Amino acid sequence: MKKISSLFVIALFFAACQNKEAKTTDSATADTTKYPYTPKKNRNWEMNADSKNMVVAMSALKAFANLDTTSLKPLLGDSLQLNVDGYEFKGTSSQFLKEAKHEMDKFKSIKIMLEDMESVISKDKTEEYVSLWYTQASEMKDGKTDTVNFFNDFKLKNGKVVHWSEYVQHPMKK
Repeated sequence: MKKISSLFVIALFFAACQNKEAKTTDSATADTTKYPYTPKKNRNWEMNADSKNMVVAMSALKAFANLDTTSLKPLLGDSLQLNVDGYEFKGTSSQFLKEAKHEMDKFKSIKIMLEDMESVISKDKTEEYVSLWYTQASEMKDGKTDTVNFFNDFKLKNGKVVHWSEYVQHPMKK
């Protein structure tokens, strides 16, 4: 009986020591969820560990809040697209800065209170975005004040902002 149990223990030991190929699955292919919509393109976004884009996007927002087109200029690509609450701009950064200056001249001050931020890059490294969530308190030169929640999405290419989308959450009317 001792020989049989010793042989059994040895057999179990050898079985446990065998190299078995571990089965791994790619999380993208393992997802079998039935989503109600399918995107046109699945870019498989991942968090961007490089903070350069985050600094560029935040610096662009800070330049706007400081009403400073000079600081904004080097952060922009040669051409730029802007989508802001019912307004769209598409043209050169010089044209954009003229229009931005005109808008900035209406403000007395802008204060930004950042809530959250995220920087993503497509797995094929062809697209990079930075998203910022914040509250903006503004005082206009005519004395009006406003506090509004914003979401900004910055598309960057070669370390420059090439598309700036701004989404506004207007306060509820009483």
